[in-house]
Amino acid sequence: SSAFCRLGARGQPRQRPRRRQAQPERAGKAMALAGPVPHLMIPGPPSGAAPLERQHLGQPPSETSPRGRTGEAPPHTLQRLSTLARSATPVVAAATGVGFVLGFRSSVRPHRRSGQHTRRQRQKLARATAADAATMEKVDEDTATPQEVAPTSGDEAAELDILQFDSAVYFVEEEEGTMKLDVIRMGRMQGTISVDYNTEDGSAVAGMRYESVSGTLTFEPGEVFKTIEIPLIVIEQWDTTLEFKIRLTNPQNCELGRYLYLSRVKVIGPLFFPSRRYQEEMTEYGSTSEGFQKAGISGLDLFYEYCKLNLTVPGIKDKSIGVLIIDQLNNLYFLLTTYVVQYAADSVLGNADPKTLLIPNEKEETLILLAFIYLVPFAVLNLLDIWKAQQKVAEESRAALQQQIFRKFLNFDEISRAGVSSSDLGLSMISDADDIVSSGFMNVFELLKQLGKLLVSLFFIQQENPDTLPPTLLVAVAIAIFIASNYETSADLREEVSDRQARIVDVAQEASGKISLIGDYKVRPLMEDTLAKRIAALNEASLPVSTTQVNNDYFPSWLSNLLVAGYLALGGQAVLDGTTQIGTFLATVNIFKGISDTFKDIFTASLELSKATGPICKLTELLNRKTNLRAQKKINRARRQRTKLERSPDNLAVLRRTSGQRFGTDAILIKLDNLSFAYPNDAPKVKNVSVSCSQGSLVAVCGPRRGGKSTLIKLLGQVLDPTEGEIFMPSYLRILHVSASPIILEGSMWRNLTIGSINYWRDPEFESLRAIKICKRLGLSERFMAILERTRERFLAGEEDEEDDDTKDWRNFLSISDVMLVHLARAFIYNPEILVMNRPTSQLPESLASEVFGMLREFVDNRGIELPKESASKRRPRTAFISFARAGGVLNSDVVWVVDNSTVREAAKEEISALLVA
Repeated sequence: SSAFCRLGARGQPRQRPRRRQAQPERAGKAMALAGPVPHLMIPGPPSGAAPLERQHLGQPPSETSPRGRTGEAPPHTLQRLSTLARSATPVVAAATGVGFVLGFRSSVRPHRRSGQHTRRQRQKLARATAADAATMEKVDEDTATPQEVAPTSGDEAAELDILQFDSAVYFVEEEEGTMKLDVIRMGRMQGTISVDYNTEDGSAVAGMRYESVSGTLTFEPGEVFKTIEIPLIVIEQWDTTLEFKIRLTNPQNCELGRYLYLSRVKVIGPLFFPSRRYQEEMTEYGSTSEGFQKAGISGLDLFYEYCKLNLTVPGIKDKSIGVLIIDQLNNLYFLLTTYVVQYAADSVLGNADPKTLLIPNEKEETLILLAFIYLVPFAVLNLLDIWKAQQKVAEESRAALQQQIFRKFLNFDEISRAGVSSSDLGLSMISDADDIVSSGFMNVFELLKQLGKLLVSLFFIQQENPDTLPPTLLVAVAIAIFIASNYETSADLREEVSDRQARIVDVAQEASGKISLIGDYKVRPLMEDTLAKRIAALNEASLPVSTTQVNNDYFPSWLSNLLVAGYLALGGQAVLDGTTQIGTFLATVNIFKGISDTFKDIFTASLELSKATGPICKLTELLNRKTNLRAQKKINRARRQRTKLERSPDNLAVLRRTSGQRFGTDAILIKLDNLSFAYPNDAPKVKNVSVSCSQGSLVAVCGPRRGGKSTLIKLLGQVLDPTEGEIFMPSYLRILHVSASPIILEGSMWRNLTIGSINYWRDPEFESLRAIKICKRLGLSERFMAILERTRERFLAGEEDEEDDDTKDWRNFLSISDVMLVHLARAFIYNPEILVMNRPTSQLPESLASEVFGMLREFVDNRGIELPKESASKRRPRTAFISFARAGGVLNSDVVWVVDNSTVREAAKEEISALLVA
């Protein structure tokens, strides 16, 4: 009231003493605590001020105050009082806030046309406003009481809250049945806000692995998080880890986080490939060739389980049934044609009564009818076989298996990944997958087709010439015995050939990847000798396979030919004796010839399966290697739970007061609690480490050689999982590990620079220009920059893969420094909240290293590189853990962690010597 009394006749404020001028922030705070404005009016605006309009104080017009959402503002209500406060003087702002809270009649009167406010109503309003203010003080992480740290600017009250997911990636095992994930709120926590959400298919498809969900989340004042539940569909068969996405859209009275408006959910499948049938044996003996032998699991056992698994691939089962039906129709056609030939010879061309013909007394017409019966089914089968070839059963089965191999490999832990060479992975995806599908799964159809043909042949013999059935069955038994006795031998010989082929591929890949070293040390003859020896070993292993193949081909042919020859001698005698008609004899010879071919085909198909049994054992070992998914799920769940506790309303208020941070959530510490790690059968590399740092710090990790620096960097970067203890980082912070060895991908410059980050681009024009600026600042060559700028528009149009001769070989002209700079540029463009780098300047000259140090400093201080400074307050703090190779990097840091003898301690920068850095 005293402030109002000091206003002049024209509404102009009088000058306060100078010591009282720093008050607008408290005035703005008082306005924010006042809550929604009732229908009040002030005697008149100051001279030169904008007309007054009604609005919730301290909030944009679209936001909802803690007192609830209001309707459209009538034209006679108050104007923007916060604008008045800023445009007039701090005194007006303070007086306005105090006037609203106290409800003085002398300064603020009810608007007559809006209804009278009695004294009791004004007292009730004042009590409600005070209660709201107390509630806000408790739950608002971005609001300080007059005794706390004041807001950074008068505009802060009008900024929107932020909604985003609490993790970039979620992990769930399908047995859990439901995935629960949280959307978190950051900001002032005032007003009601909302956001829509929906799931999107990835490798996991809605209706098969999860149920699609969508809806709207509404946050009431003070609510810190909301939970979304996504039902999972439990399947019995094995599958690799599949993913789907969930997206936030349509924010109301708020804005979405820059990155985590989109998140991924990894659905972890069952452990044991190809099924759970042998999980006990594999758990006890392991998923290796030796373990399979000890457990009594054969390659055929595993192949049978794979066939059942493959039938669960979408579309494969129905198509497989169609293929089987068409194959058996071919067998029925074979039986039909045999009977047609017999009938023509015995009845039409023989001495049968003409009245018994299909067309009585008309032999010529009957022969034409038989020709029609012979040809029409053949034409139908031709069309059906064309349809069968277009079903792509083999192609889709092979593609599904190759995708499963690749997805599994991508989720291996570091130890499993180190145990699989690139040649092993390549042969598994190309050769082994093809053998399992083509020689295995598709060969089952051929085997069943030939068995069906054998059955219809035996049916004919039983009906027309039963005396020849016993020798036919005897031949079938002999072939079955031969297959059983030679099956394992043939499979072992083929597997030996496959292993020696892989060793040749190893030599070729090593020579291709290390050709400069081979040339520098003049060891080309040595590599040639190595290749020659491995080729000779392959030829040696191939010789028994070729010899065995010839014997396998001739054995069934000998038996079937003996059968035909015996029937020609004995069956022909029956024709001469008149006991067998000539048509039956010819038909039986045709059947025996068909049986001869069938026996050979059955034998060949059975041995062909041996090409699949070796690869299925190798693939079972590969696909049952350990992944880090369940460990990552455990870490992710623990971090999310701890983050939720750290972000409780009470704790956020405390963090805000004690840290002076604008967002209390940014003051949550990053902690290593009793952290330990040891490789299998090795001493701990890191043991019982407990240190912490603030978000927004540049942490230098240094120490002597073999002290554990690289291990700690990998632990911080989530490359390794702790053996004991935990690393706590708020779950909504994205973590990026940048290895010491630079990596360049196949494809264009833009694909290399934007991998991972382009998924979050909402303004491609700005983001692409930002990428160019980062590359230019890092000092990439003029040629590189020219190509990058020239191809930007094509990249934004989605045509970056159509490279011309000038750009497709861009990797060839990169120097060692340029390769490292591309490696670093990719990380800066990605802009993670937690950046973990191992020796980023080790391959750079001093001048470029200094630029990298400066950009790392900007990354932390500006919360990203080449991003607007005015919006830095909306971004989360950037924290960098860097293992520096130069003392300059350590001196540029905020915190120094010394790693030595499996321990980590914080040290002053002055203590660090060049020896420790090296």
